[in-house]
Amino acid sequence: MCKTLQDVIILKQLLIVGAGEEAVEFIKLFQRKKGFRIVGLLVKQPSAIVKYQAERLDTPLWKDVTAQSLDHVDFVLETSERLADYLEPTSCKAEIISGQSAHLMLAFASQEETEKTSTYNNQQFRSKTLEYLHEGVLCVNRQDEIIYINEAAEKLLGSKKHRLIGQPITHVLPDSRLPETIRKRERYVDEQLRLPSGIEIVYTCAPMENDQEEVTGAFTVMKKTIDIVALAEKLTDAREVKSMLEAIIDSSQEAISVVDENGIGLIVNPAYTRLTGYTSEQIVGKPAVTDIMEGESLHMQVLRTRRPATGARLRVGKHGKEMMVNAAPIIVDGKLRGSVGVLHDISELHELQDEVQRARKIIRSLENKYTLNDVISDSETMQVTLEQVKFAVNADAPCLLRGDAGVGKGMFAAIIHNESKRRHRPFMRVDCTVGDEESLEKQLFGSLRNNNVTGMIEKSDGGTLFLDDIDGMPIRVQEKLSDFMTTGKLQLTSGKSKQVDVRIIVSARHPLERAVFEKRFYEPFFERLKRITIYIPALVERMKDFEGLLSTIVHKQNQLLQCSVQSVSDASISVLKEKKWSHNVKELETTVAQAMTFLEKTERVIQPKHLQIPSLDQQSLAGTLQEQVENLEKQLIESALRANDFNKKATADQLGVSIRNLYYKMDKYDFDRSGMQDFS
Repeated sequence: MCKTLQDVIILKQLLIVGAGEEAVEFIKLFQRKKGFRIVGLLVKQPSAIVKYQAERLDTPLWKDVTAQSLDHVDFVLETSERLADYLEPTSCKAEIISGQSAHLMLAFASQEETEKTSTYNNQQFRSKTLEYLHEGVLCVNRQDEIIYINEAAEKLLGSKKHRLIGQPITHVLPDSRLPETIRKRERYVDEQLRLPSGIEIVYTCAPMENDQEEVTGAFTVMKKTIDIVALAEKLTDAREVKSMLEAIIDSSQEAISVVDENGIGLIVNPAYTRLTGYTSEQIVGKPAVTDIMEGESLHMQVLRTRRPATGARLRVGKHGKEMMVNAAPIIVDGKLRGSVGVLHDISELHELQDEVQRARKIIRSLENKYTLNDVISDSETMQVTLEQVKFAVNADAPCLLRGDAGVGKGMFAAIIHNESKRRHRPFMRVDCTVGDEESLEKQLFGSLRNNNVTGMIEKSDGGTLFLDDIDGMPIRVQEKLSDFMTTGKLQLTSGKSKQVDVRIIVSARHPLERAVFEKRFYEPFFERLKRITIYIPALVERMKDFEGLLSTIVHKQNQLLQCSVQSVSDASISVLKEKKWSHNVKELETTVAQAMTFLEKTERVIQPKHLQIPSLDQQSLAGTLQEQVENLEKQLIESALRANDFNKKATADQLGVSIRNLYYKMDKYDFDRSGMQDFS
């Protein structure tokens, strides 16, 4: 015999047979009504989830039943199982409500309540979920005017909300694609943009539509390229909130899951599906423990304690991947309405930690490198150079450093990098005179062969690449490098192309104009490099800096050699000033370091006897070892050129050097190459 809903409401004792969602809904329904008590939930082989549901709903779990145990039961409500599976129905005095009748009764009773609360609760859950997204949100109307901006976006844009509301988006983000999103009704994903403040962001924008599928505006979700931005703020307009929040949660790259106050799944986004392997259909409507293979559900912990839980490591998803999980309660009007969780792949976190460690190493190394304060600039020539360097710091364009060997071109390249906005990104150096053409090309651009070598250009992404002695670079490599500087795209070892942001600084010992004229230097490449040209004067041109340089060198060498030298005597300074410094400051530093090694432990001042410098007469007759070697090298090259009728290829073969190396040596010793044969 089937009873009506009114009959059931006045009952006092009720037993529910079977498990599943329908049984749970009956327990919830009758617990909200008065005049009855649920004596138990009868399930023959209860699973872990059924046990969990029964405990959560404070309902006794029956695994078996007898006619005597039903003496005080008024009604038996069948759901997924039947009472006949346990005993003969005729022996039961209680009225039995069949599964079909129970199903109709449940649908009838819960329909009105569901309709009243579902829309409100979904919007509240989605609104609260926004608070846990580490992204900035900005919305515009059809007139391209800003109608909403959250706190995270305020921080990114560096302006207050009341100043931005009503402003045309073209005034605030002139290069964004929001207007295009409205006109073309298209979504743009992971677009890159540099804000007026200099912050680089990645943003996604999409159109907003009303119930009639009319475009009412557009929104954008923004975050920093490296760091995650502040939590998104709750939106207010009820009709637009639903569509905006769904799009925002779905476009987030963070894996997000949301459950209600009973721990039943409400929302998962595509990033969650990609990470765990579970679809929305497999999670929504299921208990929070469904996706966990090992560990306690953080959702249930949050619902129990009403407090956030962070940093838990759980094995989640179909393949049991180890993940870092953070969760926080959703409180609406002072009431607990659910929990939101964010999952992170541990392997991705390890990669981020490695990246942070690399960044810290770079920062530590840069902190110990040169800055503008390290430049001794008492001389007028160095003051002019210093002003040019200050201009180059802010220009963020290719830069050409000219000067003789040893003047400190590498130091000034490091200064320009360390003082620029790229200071916390890599600073890489390549010597263009070392190795042959193939090895230099491999060093710069990487190689797909063997071990897939990553090139220095890719390693310098976001930072600065210093090419020392660019006049020694083969012209084919110059052409390839010029093409990269034009497009900014680099062919990776994986076979894909990548946009690389790197500043190029080069140094040259000899005038590149001559090399361009003689077709040994690629002219378009030179035109790009010469936009900012800085001349570094030789030591002989900045003698007013001499004593300041000496003091700096002594201080530096004290640290390196663990010495306690206090000064250089006046007599020693006179001797040093008279010397011909063919290798400039670098040679001076070497000479002072050698002198410090000859001091006794008790000596604190460098005297002439410590200096390994010949007299002026000896210098004019013999010169330093380096000068003698260079003179001999020059004589050998000149002799070989004459022996081969100035045929450069034959000369290079005889000397056992490459054509490129021979060109470099001829420029170094200022050979007049007019009338010489090339044959290269």
